[in-house]
Amino acid sequence: MGGQRISGGDETLPYTERFNDLYTETKVVAEKFVLSQNGVGGMLTCSIRPSGIWGRGDQTMFRKVFESVLAGHVKVLVGSEKVKLDNSYVHNLIHGFILAAEHLVPGGSAPGQAYFVNDGEPINMFEFSRPVVEACGQPWPTVRVPGRLVWFAMKAWQFLHFRFGLPKPLLEPLAVERLYLDNYFSIAKAEQDLGYRPLFTTEQALQQCLPYYVELFDRMKAGSGEPLVHAAAPSAPKG
Repeated sequence: MGGQRISGGDETLPYTERFNDLYTETKVVAEKFVLSQNGVGGMLTCSIRPSGIWGRGDQTMFRKVFESVLAGHVKVLVGSEKVKLDNSYVHNLIHGFILAAEHLVPGGSAPGQAYFVNDGEPINMFEFSRPVVEACGQPWPTVRVPGRLVWFAMKAWQFLHFRFGLPKPLLEPLAVERLYLDNYFSIAKAEQDLGYRPLFTTEQALQQCLPYYVELFDRMKAGSGEPLVHAAAPSAPKG
């Protein structure tokens, strides 16, 4: 789902028909197929829809942020600070998967259903990234530019890239949309059907993850891109 402002969206929203990348298109095809197979041959299926997955072991979300920081591309903040998206801390997400599995039984609430599972704390992406980048000893920009302006610039750049072979744009237009359009979803259905509640708040999760992310950044800065492996379980949240 994307290309439009979504604030607290739920599972009744229709699938997007606007595909700008194969990743999104194949996600839609895969979920439709999985849910269509519920009850076929006695098999029970459901679908979990996470948002951006982060935590110890993350080699995607903050690695991309760090790559941009190290390349000197993070000079301005894009869009309004009021724009929000949601994320899925890995231990909250695993908790959601376990609950879904427990309810994926004959007569259970999960068969044939799709569920948004995230941290339940929509946040501005730049505000989410700021404490991590600052913990790595890097300055944080203060100047903001209109998101729509950046989107048009990246859209034109992308056209020139495909048409004339120019280098890829710094940001995909789809990525820019996530910076200037609200894109977050309600976990009310997962709460009602599965009893899901995030085990960790964003603040608690950041406390667990900062040492990992600082180490990852230092390795990337030093030119070592080997994945970091941390098998230790997180401390139980207080309160």
